[in-house]
Amino acid sequence: MAAITSPGIGSGLDVNGLVSQLVAAERAPMDNRLSVIEATAKAKLSALGQIKSALAGLETALGKLTGNGALPGRKSTVPDAASFSASASADAVPGTYSISVEQLATTHKLRSAAAAPTTQIGYGTLTFQVGSGTPFDVTIDAGKGTLADIRDAINTQASGKGVFATLIHGNSGDSLVLTSGTQGSAGALTISASGGDNGLSVLATTGGTMTVVTPAQDAQVIVDGVTRTSSSNTLTDLITGVTLTLKQADPGHSFTLQIAPDPGSLKASVQGFITAYNAALSAIRTQSAAGGEGKTAGALSGDATARGIMQSLRTTIGNHYAELSQIGLTTAVDGSLSLDDGKFNAALTANPQAVKNLFGDDADFGKTLRDVVHNFAGSQGMLDSRTSELNQQLRSVNDQRLALNDRMTRLAEVYRRQFTALDAFMAQMQGTSAYIANQLGASPKA
Repeated sequence: MAAITSPGIGSGLDVNGLVSQLVAAERAPMDNRLSVIEATAKAKLSALGQIKSALAGLETALGKLTGNGALPGRKSTVPDAASFSASASADAVPGTYSISVEQLATTHKLRSAAAAPTTQIGYGTLTFQVGSGTPFDVTIDAGKGTLADIRDAINTQASGKGVFATLIHGNSGDSLVLTSGTQGSAGALTISASGGDNGLSVLATTGGTMTVVTPAQDAQVIVDGVTRTSSSNTLTDLITGVTLTLKQADPGHSFTLQIAPDPGSLKASVQGFITAYNAALSAIRTQSAAGGEGKTAGALSGDATARGIMQSLRTTIGNHYAELSQIGLTTAVDGSLSLDDGKFNAALTANPQAVKNLFGDDADFGKTLRDVVHNFAGSQGMLDSRTSELNQQLRSVNDQRLALNDRMTRLAEVYRRQFTALDAFMAQMQGTSAYIANQLGASPKA
């Protein structure tokens, strides 16, 4: 009898269907268990991520209250017509200053006489010096002496050395414009020519025909009768804590700069801390909600980490509530914070150091709270540790799924061999039955 090569053909038995159903039934308990573990781990990872994000926001808000950020800001005021603008940091001392801008710092710029585009100015060597820097040469080859050629040679050979060349195309021809890369008197350009046909001497700063477009000039400003020069039009060290930006020269005309306390910026930082702290509490509360009575439980319901963070934050606030209350911070029943503006302003008026004494780098409350937040949300903190554990759990689930798949593949082969053998046996039995029935039908009747 021929061998059965397609399961089920000999007997009509659905071998593949039976194998699939038996394997699915065998797989289901483990598969369902792994799916629950996987879904739970992913939900916890998401919840931990949201809490960590909220704590990172709190850490950022606390960072703004360190250093001078914990001191009242300063507000600078200048007349609209003033020849300068100003900004002030918390280091600035309140007061008024009489300021006049005598001259602005300018960048040395030179212009050659006009020449036709095809005119050969000359060839040889141009030697440049920027301020008191090291001189450097630019070689102009014979036949490559038009102003455009000279421009290209300077920009190529002097690249990065503080000289920039360009052309201006005017009615009378082209003019070569040379600009120093250094502002102020320290950027003064000195040019000399040598060798060649002596034609390049027209570009020399001594004996040539170059015109000064803008001089190599330092800024000069007078503050309360004290003169200061600078190569920059932005001065950060003229008055402690004040950045002065010179806009235009107005010799002999003084304008008043007023520096005054500005508690608004500090209040905004304190309010930012309150908002971030409340957001952190809300995130923890949402993700660790117990559920029940129609409410959905959070992914971290009953989780010790979430409880620990909440307790640590509220304990830190509670331990320093008396001091916080003195600058206007109050707590609600749920632990959230709010600010009494009037009390805050009064506290700063009485003591400008009040916030720094609480939140500053070395202040007990600020340091403790920053440490608490960092221990939970910082690199290699508790939340990172929990995240690593859950990711390891997900990797274990994946490994178990792969092992399950392998086991189910082997089991399917076992079932398939068994049912294929049964199929062949049943086919053989059916063949034997048909043969006997045929023989009985062919026997002579008595």
